[in-house]
Amino acid sequence: MSEYILLVLHKLEASFGYYDVKTGQCLTSIKTRPYPHEICLDPDRKKVYIAEMGVRGIESEDPGGHTIAVFDMKSGKQISEIDTGKYDRPHGVATCGDRLYVTSESTKHLLVYDLGTEELLSAVYLDQDCAHMVGIAPDGKTAYTANIWSNSITAVDTNEYKVLYHIPVPERPEGMAFSPGGSMVFCVCREARAVAVVDCLQGKMIDRIETGHGPVRVVISPCGSRLGIPLFHSAAFEIADTKTRKVTDTFPVGPHPAGTCISPDGKLVFISCEDENLVYVFDMDNLGVINKIKTGDGADAMVCLYRSELS
Repeated sequence: MSEYILLVLHKLEASFGYYDVKTGQCLTSIKTRPYPHEICLDPDRKKVYIAEMGVRGIESEDPGGHTIAVFDMKSGKQISEIDTGKYDRPHGVATCGDRLYVTSESTKHLLVYDLGTEELLSAVYLDQDCAHMVGIAPDGKTAYTANIWSNSITAVDTNEYKVLYHIPVPERPEGMAFSPGGSMVFCVCREARAVAVVDCLQGKMIDRIETGHGPVRVVISPCGSRLGIPLFHSAAFEIADTKTRKVTDTFPVGPHPAGTCISPDGKLVFISCEDENLVYVFDMDNLGVINKIKTGDGADAMVCLYRSELS
C-alpha cells in the first residue's frame, strides 16, 4: 500500500489532505473555501479541481458558493480559481480531453470550460432539478448528469453542447460509473435502494440492481465485472456483480459513508465516513477492510494517486 497517496476532501473544515495509504499519515492539509464537495484531476493528472459548493447539503436554501479551486497536484499549491458567476452551487466536476464539466445545482446547468484558458465555453440548460453529479462517457462524446429532484439522468452532446434526452430513473440518482467500453452507465439511486442500469446506446434504463438502504456513490472495477457501492443509510459497503446484476457481498463500515474512489489499478477501494472522520481501505482481491485512515472533519470525495505521480 506504500505506493498509494489518497487525496481527501474535508467538507466540514474547508480543506483537503494528502494521505499515505499504508501509514494513514496526513502528509499535508490545504485550505479551501467553505464546503468543498467534489474533486477530480485533469486528464494529465497534474492539476486538482475542487468544487466549492458553499453549503453543506443540497437541502440548504442558501445561495452557496461559485468557485472551482485549481491546485497543482505535486506541490498542493493553489494556482487558479474559476469563478462560475451566476451559476452558483457548483457540485459535480469531471474532465475529459481539454474540457472541464461542472454541474450548477441551483441553476439547472452543465458548465463546460476550456482547461487551458479556463474560459466558459457553454452553459447547457438542463431543465432538470438539482443536477448533482456529472460523468463523461469513455469516448468523450456524451456527458451525463444525475438530477436528484427530477429522478433523471440527462445526456448532453459534448460537441454541440446540447441536451440529447432525459432518462427516467428511480428516486434520488447520485453517483455514476461507466462500463469500460461505455455502453452502460450504472447510477446509484439513494432512496430507491437500487442501481439503475442504463443502456447508453438505447438511451434508457434497462434493468436495476437491488441494494441495501442508501446507495450514494459507485465505482467500477477496471474489467467492469464488479461495482463497489457505499450505503449512506446502512453504514455498509456492497459489492455487486455487473453480469448477474446482484449484490454478492456486504461489509460493515462507519456511519454515513458518503464518498468512494478506486485506486488506479483497481486493487483498493476507499470509503469515506464523514461522521467519524475515517476512510476505510477495502481490498478488492481479498474482500475486506485492511486499514482505516483518520482524516480531517467531514471526509467526503477522494482521488487516489500513485506516489510516483508526486515525484
